[in-house]
Amino acid sequence: MISILALKNFNFRDKNFVLFLVYTVIILLLFIETPNKLASLQENLYIVSILALIGAYRFSLWFTHLVRAQIYERSAYLKIRRAADNLPEIVWKPDRLYFMIASFAQDRKILYNSIKSIVHEARNLGLPATICMGSACFHDEKVVSDVIKTLPYGDRIKVIFVRQNFPNKRMQVGGAIRALVRQGMKQNDSVIFMDGDSIIMPGCLRKCLSVLRICPNVQGLTTNEKAVVTNSPLLSDILNMRFALRNFHMSSLALSRKVLCLTGRFSIFRAGQVIEEEFISRIENDYIDDWYWERIHFLSGDDKSTWYSLLKKGAEMLYVPDAFIYSIEIVKTSPIADYIENLKRWSGNMLRNNGRAFKLGPKKVGFFPWVILFDQKISMWTAIISPSIIFLTFFRDLQLTYMVIVWVLLVKYVQSLIVFYYGRQINYTYPVIYYFNQVLNGIIKIYMLFHLKLQNWNSHNITEEMLSPKEKFKFAFAKYLTGLYLVMFLILINFLLTFPD
Repeated sequence: MISILALKNFNFRDKNFVLFLVYTVIILLLFIETPNKLASLQENLYIVSILALIGAYRFSLWFTHLVRAQIYERSAYLKIRRAADNLPEIVWKPDRLYFMIASFAQDRKILYNSIKSIVHEARNLGLPATICMGSACFHDEKVVSDVIKTLPYGDRIKVIFVRQNFPNKRMQVGGAIRALVRQGMKQNDSVIFMDGDSIIMPGCLRKCLSVLRICPNVQGLTTNEKAVVTNSPLLSDILNMRFALRNFHMSSLALSRKVLCLTGRFSIFRAGQVIEEEFISRIENDYIDDWYWERIHFLSGDDKSTWYSLLKKGAEMLYVPDAFIYSIEIVKTSPIADYIENLKRWSGNMLRNNGRAFKLGPKKVGFFPWVILFDQKISMWTAIISPSIIFLTFFRDLQLTYMVIVWVLLVKYVQSLIVFYYGRQINYTYPVIYYFNQVLNGIIKIYMLFHLKLQNWNSHNITEEMLSPKEKFKFAFAKYLTGLYLVMFLILINFLLTFPD
């Protein structure tokens, strides 16, 4: 069913479609031509059973996500969308739009188009807007001022700059929010949090604001997202695959009226939440106490702090899949190096927040989202099981290695059909990229699990504080523990593979 839906609206002469058909044929030939399949299965029944058990767990979770995402998309959200679309403008339109933007020496063209998209959305809605911008330099302020002066609707846009003279996004965000609070927002006003590299697509605010009006208990929401990478097709494919998966998982989780991330790229909050001192203070000075690292102050991940503030209250959060923003990326070193740095930042933010969110329990988090929080604790290890088996069996049974590789290719092929559907495009690279992303993400999460204090935001010049001798020892010992646990993991997998003998 999903494969049919995925192929429904595509050009059958498209290069990606043709190459994916070639990939399909290759997978079928590899599977059909695998020698002595039944005999090999019988000889390696124990190993096959391990893979089947892990596969059953992962696929049951995937299937649950799929069913929930389809229910949300075709029933729960469809009802919300229809009710919101039927609201008269006078009912859902606020008196004013409020934006909080943080920018750090952003590329001029990208920031210009980001502010331009705000002006266009405000003009299309016929509403005045206030932008409070946490800026790090005159460059950003000059770009914003140029947009407001040159665009026709700019006279209805009020801009307040909050200059932060050292590279700390959290203080910039906090300062910008405090400036917004002084503008006299009402409890039910909507506050849009976004970055200076996000472009709002036409109609996005119309869809989101009407949903907030029809769902009075929803305190925050986020939207669908696409990536535009200006100088790397490879990173573009990787990020758009991730955003397709994000669409899939967000739709599933939103059925519980919860999401696991209110992304800083673009999210909307009710002003009643934003104006609270606890909300602002957590953004400015969030931290956790860890048994090994002691107190860890958060540098990045302000979106995780805003999400946790709502989660702690048991607030409802929604996902609006038919409202879009584009995030603009520029490769600075190499596609893989930049992506690894992003994974380290995203994984670190997730791991630092996972424990405290999980402790809130299923009542506040929602049962299914709470289960997914638990799965985040183990998925980093299950992600590297298949490459570990491939590595270990390579030295003892090449035929078994071949069978495992074919199995992996087949699994990623099936999962890619779902990615095509939720990404609304076919891309022949997705099956390979999907597996590469799974393994790389798992390894980096394991590394960050032992390096929770490691926070590096190179693109905005945020680096670690000067390390004391004690901290240098802790980081050195953390690297040792990372290697030790990975070796122990390989030993365990090898033991399981050889146990019957």
